[in-house]
Amino acid sequence: MIDKRPAAIVEAAGVADVMATVEFARASGLPLAVRGGGHNVAGNAVCHGGIVLDLGRMRSVHVDPARRTARVEGGATWRDYDRETQVHGLASPGGLVSSTGVGGLTLGGGFGYLSRLHGLASDNLVSVDVVTADGRLLISSAEDHADLFWGVRGGGGNFGVATSFKFRLHPVNGIYGGLIVFPAVMAWTVFERYRDLAESAPDALTVYAALVPSPAGRAIGIVVAYAGPEDEGRRLIQPLRDLGSVLLDTVAWTPYCQLQQQQDAAYPKGLRNYWKSAYLKELSDEALHTLIGAMTQPPSSLCQIIIEQFGGAVARLPEDATAFQHRAAKYNVMILGLSADAADDVPNRAWVRQTWERMQPFATGGAYVNYLDADEDAHRAYSGATYQRLAALKRKFDPENLFHLNQNIMP
Repeated sequence: MIDKRPAAIVEAAGVADVMATVEFARASGLPLAVRGGGHNVAGNAVCHGGIVLDLGRMRSVHVDPARRTARVEGGATWRDYDRETQVHGLASPGGLVSSTGVGGLTLGGGFGYLSRLHGLASDNLVSVDVVTADGRLLISSAEDHADLFWGVRGGGGNFGVATSFKFRLHPVNGIYGGLIVFPAVMAWTVFERYRDLAESAPDALTVYAALVPSPAGRAIGIVVAYAGPEDEGRRLIQPLRDLGSVLLDTVAWTPYCQLQQQQDAAYPKGLRNYWKSAYLKELSDEALHTLIGAMTQPPSSLCQIIIEQFGGAVARLPEDATAFQHRAAKYNVMILGLSADAADDVPNRAWVRQTWERMQPFATGGAYVNYLDADEDAHRAYSGATYQRLAALKRKFDPENLFHLNQNIMP
């Protein structure tokens, strides 16, 4: 779906290359796109007639097990990061698909299987190295350039090129997790049981629900991740297994890297993607019936609806602690129009938008910035006060809006 032809692609090998490219883009007036992991579907990582700054060669990860920190370069994916940190039995909250870029996910907030226990990816940042629009390298943290540090934790790529991240690490040797799949005809019963489980879940348990395609037709899947003892995890999710008619059950004691990669096959490169999302205050009966109804006749067999569970440590930080907002939301719903056929693009977009509109009575009114597509305004991701604070930062660090190929905050 993304067909853009840049004038040049710079494959940066280090920070000096990034600085030189930013300086050249500013001096030449050419558009500048920044590509980290290349996972996002909005198409902002490439541009017409400009420069693509590709960080894909900058993927190193250095772990300090004694201090429980890790430094990772801006082109790394979570697969790169997890592989190195798990050597020491350590992890940071990361994405749900291992091909996701560390940088893009973190700059937008970043939640995953460990977030209810340890917070967002951005909540675990110690510092970020940023090349700003004037070509400077700034190391931002709670002590240095604290205003920039606040903004990059949720404000996306608006303030510069993040070349390196330093994270806190947590002991994680394995997860009791996997996938339980039921036939679609059980959707209401399974959703009710899912809601009961999610509402009573301890911080160490994360459960997502999804209406997805399967070899047997439509199905409802529950993704489980429990960062605690196996016997306790088994007890917690037994109510799901008690429903019966299980088509697939892969939930078991699992190495963390394996859990992080379990969804990869469902999101291969090359599919046509159009997404919208909405935060939900709660999972009301009406909201669940609306989602079930939307999945009765999707335009493409690959379309999906996913309910992501929030709460726990994510909700315990103040709303203005970082630029990421919506910490009070209990859930996020993703509506994914997926297809391998260009003929599905128009009906898929229409289905996604219509489903999203029908969910608005149950939504908080906000959106996760990392799920915004190219036709959506960044205002949806931030409240008025937060947006104004971000706009002030934009005026300070990028007054000419050099970094505009993103979920853009206007200076």
